[in-house]
Order: sequence, then structure tokens, then C-alpha cells
Amino acid sequence: MRATVFVLPLVVAVTAVAGGERRLVEGIVVRVNDRILTTADIRQRAAERQSQTGKAVTPDQYPEFVQEAADEVCMLERAEELKLEVSSEELNGAISDLKQQNHVPDDAAFEAALRDMGMTLDVLRSRIHDNILVNRLLRKEVGDLPITQEELRQRYEKEKDQFMIGERVHLEHIVFTVGAEPGDADAALAEARRLVAAARAGADFTALVQQEVKAGRGTGGDLGTVLATDMRPEVRDVVAKLKAGEICDPFTTSAGVHVGRLIERIPPQARPFAEVEDDLRQRELSERYRTHLTSVVSELKKRYVVEVHPELMTAPR
Repeated sequence: MRATVFVLPLVVAVTAVAGGERRLVEGIVVRVNDRILTTADIRQRAAERQSQTGKAVTPDQYPEFVQEAADEVCMLERAEELKLEVSSEELNGAISDLKQQNHVPDDAAFEAALRDMGMTLDVLRSRIHDNILVNRLLRKEVGDLPITQEELRQRYEKEKDQFMIGERVHLEHIVFTVGAEPGDADAALAEARRLVAAARAGADFTALVQQEVKAGRGTGGDLGTVLATDMRPEVRDVVAKLKAGEICDPFTTSAGVHVGRLIERIPPQARPFAEVEDDLRQRELSERYRTHLTSVVSELKKRYVVEVHPELMTAPR
């Protein structure tokens, strides 16, 4: 801890409004030594939380929300004490990973997504910088937390429901195009019925579809394996009645006249352990670090000047 700490007074700026009422303009909600978070800082964090979760921080949640912010500031203060740093390369790499994880095509799209969240690139860099520092500090203070594969498998069995994949179907499909002229719908339906009759009589369904597509009368082919819930409702309802190998009767939607053959139906099942092992490891690590975080922060609060004023977040503005 520094030999001396310059303690800022709790500054609450107010302004007069009609009738002599005074309303909060700005206030210090969190102070850890000489680090502060103002009401504007906390509102910004709340807006970011809402953009991520879709839920606003309610007045009764502010005490916990502000305390979380105070804990983070304590960790950042300790990281500075230990002279922990984050390099530009690390920061740029983390942002690049974030773009890839969210399948953002370019910088313009990335910045547009940030604007939708009420965030700038500079604010994001600051958040990521602080997150890296906090994680680095936790590893330094807590040390390695080894996790065995057996522990992960046990967790997998307990949480298997969270890794379920819904029913999937492997489908071949064709949509006959319906023109704008009178009688085009009937003609497309007739073509579809001829294809179904030929396939049910023994002709190769795949070859029949390819022939129609090549002739320009429709579009389609092997759709591969898709989630039933990802299909159009009218298609899903028809496919739900089919057994493997069956061809449905032609049916019409706004896209045209459809014919499909169900190749395989795959019932709901959990993703294999190997596919979710990394996710399980990150969850377990996160929980273990959170458990240790409480004790680490408690010790820091004994040494630091810490003030929190969540009541300022519900004061009249």
C-alpha cells in the first residue's frame, strides 16, 4: 500500500430546479483509495449490462451491482501495486479474438455493433484491459487451480441438459418455382406430383431432383442435417410425419411447391463431452476464481480506503 493516500472528499454535484428542489448531477459512487467511479460511470456499466443481457439493472439491484464494481476497482488497485501490465499486443489480440467469436466481418461492422451497445472502441479496450488485469491478478494471488478430467466429466453429467441438441433431420428437398401467369401454380403442382409418383415407383429421388433443377424448374438438393426448429414451420410440420426414407406429398408455401424425402431423423441428444470440454473447464475455473475472489477482496478492503454509495444511483436526476 502507498505510504500516503490522498483521500478525495465525496463530491456530489447538485443543481437547482423549479420550486427550489435540488437534483443529483454527478456523484462519487465508488472510491478505492484515489480511484473513483461516478454515477455516470455506473450508469454506463448498467447500460452495457443491459445490452448484453437484455435486462435493465433495477433500483433494488444497484447495491449488488455497485459492490461488484467496487470489488473490481480493488483488484485494479492491487494490480497497480504489483505493477502488473497489459501489452498492446495482448489487448489487440483479445479484440481480434472477440471479433472472430462474434463473426464480425470487418472493423466497420464491429464499431457499428459497439454503437448499438452504447459503447465506443476506446471504452471496450479499457474494459478488456481491466479484465485481463483482474484475471492476471487472480492467477497471481490464488495460483493455479488444477482441474482433472474426471471432475469435468462429473460436471458434464450433472449439466448435460445444458448441452442438448434438439431433434435434427437429414433431408433432400426440391421447391418447384411458381410463375406469375395463371395456371403456373397448377403446372408446378403437377410436376411435383409426377416426381413423387416416379420416386415412389422406384426411381432415384436424388436423380429426379437434379434433373428438375438442371431443367430450371426448381431449386433444391441435399440439405444436409439441420435442426428441426430451424426449418420453416410449414416444412417442419410435414417432415414431422415422415419416417426415414419416406417422400412427402407435394405441398405449397409462399416459396413454391415443395417435395421432400427424409433420409434420417436424429433424436435430441447431448453434445459429446469432447466438444464441450473446453467450455466446462472455463465454467469451472470461473466459479473457482469467483469463490477465491471474495477472500482476496476482503483482505484488500482491510488495507484500502473503500467507500460505496449505491444510494446515489436511485437519487432524483
